[in-house]
Amino acid sequence: MRPPATSLLPAFAKTYEDDRHRDEGRRHADRRALLETRTQRPSVPARLRAAILAIARRDHSLTDYPCRLPDGSIGRVAVIQQNGDWTLTCRVA
Repeated sequence: MRPPATSLLPAFAKTYEDDRHRDEGRRHADRRALLETRTQRPSVPARLRAAILAIARRDHSLTDYPCRLPDGSIGRVAVIQQNGDWTLTCRVA
């Protein structure tokens, strides 16, 4: 005859709690160490140079719409200002 299931629950609960709290101090110490470490970044001049290059290369006029270039390849529609008017053109993406 099988023992009633309720007699196993306290033993199982105790095992579960022991497993849950095992190495808890080490885990908390590891977490604190991760939060306290300073993130490694490139130097300020290197970040400034990268930001300037990104701004110089950026083309605000390109849209997400594809278009066909005269040579048959696919480009993207660009909105540019010519003589005070906004014009849609197809550019190399």
